[in-house]
Amino acid sequence: MVAAVLITVGLITARRPAPPPAAGWAARLRRAAVYLLLLAAGAVLVARAGYILATEHPGDPETYQHAWGGPHYIGFVIVHVGPAVLVLFLTGLALRRRLRGRRRAVSQQHG
Repeated sequence: MVAAVLITVGLITARRPAPPPAAGWAARLRRAAVYLLLLAAGAVLVARAGYILATEHPGDPETYQHAWGGPHYIGFVIVHVGPAVLVLFLTGLALRRRLRGRRRAVSQQHG
């Protein structure tokens, strides 16, 4: 349920036109700090998901039975790897949006 809400918010945000960037060095510094924090949090979630998928064994319920999402392996994976999937999905949307904006800017300059 939470993942569905977050994906919906991501889709709405990705479809909305980007506001003009704030001017000044303080605004650029704030924006850079936010991007770095989001990048670090996303990297941690993706690395954690990779670690969990590599170390937890579906055939050994003792490794995940008492964890969040247990006692079944699929629930465990959804709870612990789901946020990384969401991060990758939202990153893809953001990159797609950014590349479209650059293509439009280049085509307007040359056309």
